[in-house]
Amino acid sequence: MILTIAAFVVAVLALGVVIYLIARHWKEIRLLDPLSIREEQHRQQRQALIMQRFDRLRAEKFQPAKLLARRLKRSISAAYQRTFERLQALENMYQNVKSPLAAMAPSARENIKTLMAEGRSLMRDLKWADAERKFIEVLSLDKKQADAYKGLGQIYLKQKLYPQAKETFDFVVRLKKADDVVYAALAEIAEADHDPARAETMRLKAVEAGPRQAFRHAELAEYYLGRSAFAKAWPSAKRASDLEPKSAKYLELSLEVVLGLQEAPEARRRYNRLRLLVEDNAKVQHWREKVEALEAENEGQKAGSKKEKGI
Repeated sequence: MILTIAAFVVAVLALGVVIYLIARHWKEIRLLDPLSIREEQHRQQRQALIMQRFDRLRAEKFQPAKLLARRLKRSISAAYQRTFERLQALENMYQNVKSPLAAMAPSARENIKTLMAEGRSLMRDLKWADAERKFIEVLSLDKKQADAYKGLGQIYLKQKLYPQAKETFDFVVRLKKADDVVYAALAEIAEADHDPARAETMRLKAVEAGPRQAFRHAELAEYYLGRSAFAKAWPSAKRASDLEPKSAKYLELSLEVVLGLQEAPEARRRYNRLRLLVEDNAKVQHWREKVEALEAENEGQKAGSKKEKGI
């Protein structure tokens, strides 16, 4: 019993000492855990809320700029890619236009040249089927070889296979390889198809494609002359004669057009030039008679006019 009381007294004294020590050093103990102070807790909460609000405002403020930057980056990347692809395509096209046979092996290029030469030679010998095979063989090596298509078109045209010829020459036009030969052929096909409007258009294109070639102007003049369109025929007939002044053929053509226009003075000038170039006396006599008949007709008209006026 005495031991129990002694233990209790000791415990009470120990607890008192602990309480005394805590009370004495309470300020220091409080500083060891700032979260235990209510004001400090409130301050930290307020600061956390302020920082969160600041972060939100900053994010909202810079969000449009970030979106714009991302869009700009995507646009620049896409534009760069498109530009690169366009330049690559242009480079490929330039190489193809610069040298259509450049991508082929030298043996293939030489083979095409040989086949083209053989095809043209066979055409001159009127061996149409053999020539056709040569040009088709060329196209098996190069599907865009315009000269081979032109050769095939001429073969079909010579044989009056107009639908095949038209299809072939139209394809050359679509290839943008058409020249005066192609347009003249299409004009001939249009005339065979009784399509004068297209025939005239193609004749004009042939002259435009070969402005220094007298025979193209002569062909256009002959086209108009066949339709008695003397006024339209005259510029082309005169141009053909001017380009080749020593050509009796073109001089005759221009003389015939002038006679159709009933221009006696010009007809006389052209006849005087023509008789120096033509050795066929019968032909010279033929033209002299026509010119003299026109001059006589003009003189008769002048005399009749004077008589009507009482002069």
